[in-house]
Amino acid sequence: MESGQLRTAGMFVEFGPVRSTESQQSIFDCITEMELPDLAQVVGYLNSGYVLIDVMDVAEDPFDSGQQVLNGATVLTDGDWLWRKDFAYYVRRHRVAVPEQFLALIRERDYVVPPRAVPELAACSRQARDLMFWNS
Repeated sequence: MESGQLRTAGMFVEFGPVRSTESQQSIFDCITEMELPDLAQVVGYLNSGYVLIDVMDVAEDPFDSGQQVLNGATVLTDGDWLWRKDFAYYVRRHRVAVPEQFLALIRERDYVVPPRAVPELAACSRQARDLMFWNS
């Protein structure tokens, strides 16, 4: 982890509260007009994160009530950012925006999640648990 505290992406209010210094946005307020020119690579990066908390769930797509998303609450990381597994789905299917700083980092890394040692991932996992399960 370069900065200590992990940043978050894709933790929208529609999916429940998280404890973060960043305010949660509505997924409906995060739609972009244009598709990313490197959409496949960005989605590939998001899907390649390290799984920190594996959650078996089924959730309704808030944009399309006839569509279900499996295991969306699973939490992934690249060591600097945390995001839900379903974030890649919403970026691809509904043009949900990736935060600019995160997108710049993904591109800077040439769309490859960097290797992380077990102690780093353990620290990320503790932060993710605190973030996601603050009320338990």
